[in-house]
Amino acid sequence: MSSRFAAGMFVWLMGVTLCSRGFAQQYPSVDGRQNPLSQMSPVGMAAEWSRGLGIDRPPYFQPVQLSLPEGCQLAVYHGPRRAPIELSNPGQAGLLVGQTYRYLVTGLVDFPGVEFYPSVELIDRLHPPAGQADQFPVTLELTAEEFELAAKGRLITKVVYLEQPDRVPTATLESTTRMTDLPPSENAIAHADVLGRPIAIVRLGGRTPDPHRPDPQFFGMGAPVRLGPTPRAE
Repeated sequence: MSSRFAAGMFVWLMGVTLCSRGFAQQYPSVDGRQNPLSQMSPVGMAAEWSRGLGIDRPPYFQPVQLSLPEGCQLAVYHGPRRAPIELSNPGQAGLLVGQTYRYLVTGLVDFPGVEFYPSVELIDRLHPPAGQADQFPVTLELTAEEFELAAKGRLITKVVYLEQPDRVPTATLESTTRMTDLPPSENAIAHADVLGRPIAIVRLGGRTPDPHRPDPQFFGMGAPVRLGPTPRAE
């Protein structure tokens, strides 16, 4: 597994692993701090911890924009019935902080008829100027190379965080996109926490829903999605 940082306003920390995961794996402390969460934590655990800390209060729909290779079709599952809502590409929707959502991606040129189901775990929010939330979405991207890895049985995990400028070299800040590799023994969430504020965890793998033993939880936590402009904050 390799992990990398990439950032403009945000940083993407990406790890690629086999789909089998060991949650009990221990990581060394980062900057003297031991983070109990990592990129290997079960899906939804970080969101659950966010709710326990009250980060989801008051409820807030954070605009999230997902960008895919050209020609892809995109949908996001929402509500108790986990119904899919079609989005454009790139697609933007308001997701509740402290929830995990499942997306459906189809139409990849190199994988005709193949469905991919990436997830977005939203663990924090941004604080944009009043009435301008939709102009400052959390921006996510999945590339053709990452879909190819997922089709081969790999799991791609990205930790997206809002960086603290005082902890990033000035030369680095001048770059719109940044990548820094981490060894597989490092805790991606812990590194993101040291350099800034983790916002979301994106996972893309080859797992698909079981048609014979359907699991509603596969399609997310049943949280609602908000489309259209975010209401102006009081």
